[in-house]
Amino acid sequence: MNLNATILGQAVSFILFVWFCMKYIWPPIIFAIETRQKKIKKSLISLKKAEEEFLVIQKKMNQIIQDSKEKASFIINEANKQKSMILENAKNIAVEESKKIFLKNKLEIDIKVMQARKNLHKEIVDLSISMAEKIIKENIQKDQNKDLIKKLIVSLSQIKN
Repeated sequence: MNLNATILGQAVSFILFVWFCMKYIWPPIIFAIETRQKKIKKSLISLKKAEEEFLVIQKKMNQIIQDSKEKASFIINEANKQKSMILENAKNIAVEESKKIFLKNKLEIDIKVMQARKNLHKEIVDLSISMAEKIIKENIQKDQNKDLIKKLIVSLSQIKN
């Protein structure tokens, strides 16, 4: 066997193998690789678009959250103001009612004091008259101080009326 013929045979078979691979095997592999590269590029582009949309949506969401917080804060402040107004109103009404009740009770007390004074004055006058009558009866029987007794009777009758 000759070394040159073997090498030449191997070179020919290698060239045929390379030609066969380039003709029938290589194109589908290249086509699959290119298709896969296109899909990857499209996926990367859609991923960038999705990230941009996500950032836009996230900004909108943060803005909506901020607006909601501001609205909630405003609503809470308004509720606190209304609560303060209602409490102040209730306090004023309670103060007015307590003043009315106080004045009513004071008036009732004043009326009862006046009635008690009248009753006491009447009892004092009645006691004074009865004492004067007893004294007068004793003095009339003795016929002493008739002028004094008449003046006393007139003054007591004026007090009683």
